[in-house]
Amino acid sequence: MVPLVLKSAIFPPLLAAVRRLLPPQSPVRQKLNALLIERFPQLHSRLKRKLRGRDTVSTLDSTRTTWAGRMHAPSALHPVLSDPDLLPLARPKAEYLDPESFHWAPTGEILEPVVEMSQMRQSPASVCFVVPVRSKDMAALERTLQSALRQTDPCWELLFGCDEEHASLVSGWLETDWRVRRVELEGMPTESHWLKAAAKEATTVFVGLLSQGDMVDDDLVKMLGDKLRNAPDLDLVYTDEASRLQNDKVGRQFYKPDWSPEHQQSVNMLGRFTAIRKKLLLSLSEPRGREDAAAEYELALAAAANATSIAHIDDLLYFRSASGAEPALGGFFPPAALEEARMALERQVHRDCPAAKIEAVADKGSLRVVWPEPTTPVTLVILTGMYEREVPEHGKIVLATHFVQSIISKSTCANYKILVVDDGFVPEEMKALLAAHGHSSVSYPKQKTFSFADKANFATAQVHEGIVILLNDDLEVIAPDWIQALASQAARPAVGAVGGKLLFPDGSLQHAGIALGFHGSAGHVFHRAPDDGSDYAGFAAIDRNYSAVTGAVMAYRKEVFDEVGGFDLQFSTDYNDLDFCLKCIEAGYRVVYTPAAKLYHFHNSSLERAHDNLQEKKIFLQKWSHLVARDPYFSKHFQKDSHDRPLLEPRP
Repeated sequence: MVPLVLKSAIFPPLLAAVRRLLPPQSPVRQKLNALLIERFPQLHSRLKRKLRGRDTVSTLDSTRTTWAGRMHAPSALHPVLSDPDLLPLARPKAEYLDPESFHWAPTGEILEPVVEMSQMRQSPASVCFVVPVRSKDMAALERTLQSALRQTDPCWELLFGCDEEHASLVSGWLETDWRVRRVELEGMPTESHWLKAAAKEATTVFVGLLSQGDMVDDDLVKMLGDKLRNAPDLDLVYTDEASRLQNDKVGRQFYKPDWSPEHQQSVNMLGRFTAIRKKLLLSLSEPRGREDAAAEYELALAAAANATSIAHIDDLLYFRSASGAEPALGGFFPPAALEEARMALERQVHRDCPAAKIEAVADKGSLRVVWPEPTTPVTLVILTGMYEREVPEHGKIVLATHFVQSIISKSTCANYKILVVDDGFVPEEMKALLAAHGHSSVSYPKQKTFSFADKANFATAQVHEGIVILLNDDLEVIAPDWIQALASQAARPAVGAVGGKLLFPDGSLQHAGIALGFHGSAGHVFHRAPDDGSDYAGFAAIDRNYSAVTGAVMAYRKEVFDEVGGFDLQFSTDYNDLDFCLKCIEAGYRVVYTPAAKLYHFHNSSLERAHDNLQEKKIFLQKWSHLVARDPYFSKHFQKDSHDRPLLEPRP
């Protein structure tokens, strides 16, 4: 036995020498660390405690010997962090991971080991994974637990929610890590009910669902912490997600926009992983739904409605286990949950607008809010030069006259007025048509150089109040309720501008929203794509938010137009509609796209053009460079420079 006095005299300088000669990044220390873990774990544990002292966090056991990339690197962590029996489990293979979507950790990255309970509770990003155990699939359970154990930030805990029947499945894992615990509850109809019930036992700041068999990325907690350091008041944070196939390939990837209220009303855009502040979660009522997808949607709606602030981490950090067919991409509802989801949205919307109706779109698995028609006047302002053109199936027509005829014959809206803004000439047929139906025209003083912005400002100035629907003349009505769809959205106080779905004569998409950064400035994300539901994540088929919509069909309130200063005359031919929309967003309004307002657009019939005005493009990029660099409604993962790819889709 070494005398205690001799120990105290020898060990401190010896340990100091080890710390100095073998820093955590030293290859020799890394190899020694791995050897001790494998062959002498008890000795390693004692040395670790000695090296780190009482109040510091050690990195002795936290450096991986190799680190090829997240989610598939072998672990060399101490058994208290990762059970060695879990290491052989299948992980997504590196060759199937999109390198543009995953951040690769540098070789020798230092990982934090288990921290003391007091240190963990001090972290604003601590998160509790609630894992409802509802099947006896042990491999799925192990896969899920392993993904939590591999977190590079240690500020997490995992609560197994299980009834008496499944309690024995998790008992063997409770000694794996002090952060893994069990909550025994009976009679929970859905995973969201488990989440609500188990949250009471959580010791963390945030709580979120992690389904049995699903996996989270190694850096989820770390990236959540990064987000919260910049915005500590966040109540809800959500991530992008993908399906994980049985052969370990990464399947369909759902790259989400930043917080988009209209998108969330259409589908459950939030999805997984959604971290909700525990205090907020416990204040919410239990979901009424008895279908998993509907109950989760109901809880997401309530959390979002009561959250002070919401943030999005635009990286794939959650992987759903796909058994059999892949789940639908985009948060759409399975048939069994659609009606319950509709009722949940109806209850929420009716708190503020009892007159609104909620429709379930059964063939798509989505929802649509039909807002009440505005009580203020609705004026359809058509800008025209009275051009003629050959149009398939119509022959040679005056575009404006053809459009007015289609409005009058096809539209079901009862209360609206048409104001045709011409350049000083109106054909007799148009005069008679307008007079017969109580509509009118006004002549715009034609300028030497054409300016859409100036003409649109002149036209809107003729309207004193209510809703203005600004229109090109080269259009034809498809959906009879298109006016109601645009005007009812534009009448809402939170909305600044509204656009619709425009099709080319051949039925392909001309406009279903505009993305910034596309082709270097902005562009139509579904240009020339078929209107058959094959668009990415159903974006063209649902009400959702965009940074901009086209001025060819744009609805806004006159008061909003006046507030933001109308169309900027710097943009006489190009970017005027985009600039107007961005000014609305800057003023605190949202821009909404609705496919319910559906029309044909004989594109570039009013003004033949070969390319954008380069000077106006330069001004636009200078003015809105921060949004062009990152459009909040258009994922960074999508292609932005391909002119020959019509569909919005992730980069290859």
